[in-house]
Amino acid sequence: MKAERQDSIKRLVEEQGSASVRDIARTLDVSEMTVRRDLVELADAGVLERVHGGARRSATPHTSMLRREYSHAEKRSRHADEKRAIARRAVSLIEPDSTVFLGAGTTVEGMVPFLPDCHLRIVTNSLSVFNLIEQIDTYDLCLIGGAYRPRTAAFVGPIAEDAIAKLGLDIAFIGANGISGGEVSTSNAEEGRFQQLAFSKADARYVVADASKVGKRDFYAFYHLIELDGLVCDASLSQGARAQIEEYTELLM
Repeated sequence: MKAERQDSIKRLVEEQGSASVRDIARTLDVSEMTVRRDLVELADAGVLERVHGGARRSATPHTSMLRREYSHAEKRSRHADEKRAIARRAVSLIEPDSTVFLGAGTTVEGMVPFLPDCHLRIVTNSLSVFNLIEQIDTYDLCLIGGAYRPRTAAFVGPIAEDAIAKLGLDIAFIGANGISGGEVSTSNAEEGRFQQLAFSKADARYVVADASKVGKRDFYAFYHLIELDGLVCDASLSQGARAQIEEYTELLM
């Protein structure tokens, strides 16, 4: 598979420092044209540097692990235009009379102003989403309670998990702090477990995340892209990153 082949190329270049197209093709038993295409995508993703006739290890160490978790207030001002575009695309997937799960996070929160003017049942563990929707009579609103996590304005923990486990959902939208190696991750294990369970109760599952999250990892991987119906992202995503995402799931922009 393409993802496995590109992982092999990354390891080869990392171990040797550099490698020619010819040597990579011979080692992996693929065509040189295939290797060249892979190198373009890997270079676009910042994994390695292309040189004449091959590739070399990136001069700048590729750090994918996030070092801190931004607060909810901080996240609101980051990549605001991209999140707005993502929100508009995401709500276009919602059908009338659906039961919709909206997870915590500012990207999902940004969907609220664009929700369709039709009857919906909205389920959320986000206090911010709840506060934005509670005065809208068009929607039946269900707030999942539990242990409150101020960092993300979300309810998590065993009580929240017990509540979501009893529900059926048509479609779920959940944000992420990182998307790397096909895995979707967040900063907190309790929050991640709840999000994993919410996805398991939905017929359709979508992660909503801007391009800055792609290629990054956080502490707790709660889902795999291959199990999603799609990733809703913004148009600033590089061609290389797009190709890697599309190895696992549909990319919507």
